[in-house]
Amino acid sequence: MATDTGSEIQRLHREAPLTDVHAHPSLKAYLFRRNLWRHYWSGSFLNPFSSRTDFQMLSKGGVGVVVAAHYLPERRLAECFWIRAAAFLLIPAYSKLMHGSRFERLLEMVEAMEREVGRRPDRTEVARSYTDLARIRAAGKMAVVHAVEGAHVLEGELGRLDTLAQRGVAMLTLTHFYPNQVASQVDAIPKDLILRKICDLDLQPGSGPPLTEFGKEVVRRCVDLGVLVDVTHCTPEARQAVYREVSGRRPVVASHVGAQALRPDPYNLADEEIEEIARGGGAIGVIFMPYWLSPSEEKTGLGSIWATLKHVRDVTGSWDHAMLGTDFDGFTDPPDDVTDASQLGAVTRMLLDRGLSEVEIKKILGGNALRVLQAGWR
Repeated sequence: MATDTGSEIQRLHREAPLTDVHAHPSLKAYLFRRNLWRHYWSGSFLNPFSSRTDFQMLSKGGVGVVVAAHYLPERRLAECFWIRAAAFLLIPAYSKLMHGSRFERLLEMVEAMEREVGRRPDRTEVARSYTDLARIRAAGKMAVVHAVEGAHVLEGELGRLDTLAQRGVAMLTLTHFYPNQVASQVDAIPKDLILRKICDLDLQPGSGPPLTEFGKEVVRRCVDLGVLVDVTHCTPEARQAVYREVSGRRPVVASHVGAQALRPDPYNLADEEIEEIARGGGAIGVIFMPYWLSPSEEKTGLGSIWATLKHVRDVTGSWDHAMLGTDFDGFTDPPDDVTDASQLGAVTRMLLDRGLSEVEIKKILGGNALRVLQAGWR
């Protein structure tokens, strides 16, 4: 699919600015020691050599703000022989991943991302606050915002949140694939994935309390520090516990999800949760993975992305709570019609064709995300 470079779309992306609230360039920078200023290959489903959010692709797509989600793969994944063997052969950082403090490895991933950004300070810069972000955008550069996916990296130490906040982390996703000391997680690996046929992943979804006592401390500390709480990957019960704990003091986000009404699965948000997040001033990032957006087996995604965006709007009564959270480079299966960040113009063209006003389109592309960051990130 050709990149849409129409001047109208370029202008909308620049003015919004186009913001992806959940992508994984740092996985490639850290695990595979990638130069993010080179484009290797957009790849296909789960291809470890794919490169969907390198700076070439982000720039071609007109992305102005990217929230880089730093995810340190849980070590329990390596209990599967096939994953362990592939990781040993393909990931230069494999040995480091398996040993030592997970928090130290996470900080190394943050540093790897910052090194890549630092290669071209004339083009992009790390934003450590909303004020930074506004300054970087005013200078015409791309802003990279740190986020952390998976509170397993805290290793039960609350003070590590302070370190993350000092590094400029804007968002913490509480859970991921496996149980941790904070909250219970859903099964977030597609049921039809061949990996599940050759590996006993032993994910134990929903085990343990929805939100542990330590988890409550984590959520409260995030609120105090100005780190947005992301409920993606949490069980519905854990999400409800987070909403109660935050109680409107800061926005809550779900950075890369779908809607249960369109694709029934505990991973996705029920309508009452969409309403709850909206009431607190938060927003929902729509994931770019057809599996989570529609029960259809179609591999194209623009239609289901639109349906999910519109559903958020229908439930909340406005376009003020929908964002884009692609999950590109997160070892996901992107839509065939939007395979990498360079093709995000197709989403904007779709919104124009659906008759949305410029004001509404800019909200979805980035305005809502920036509003939430301004309100919740300190």
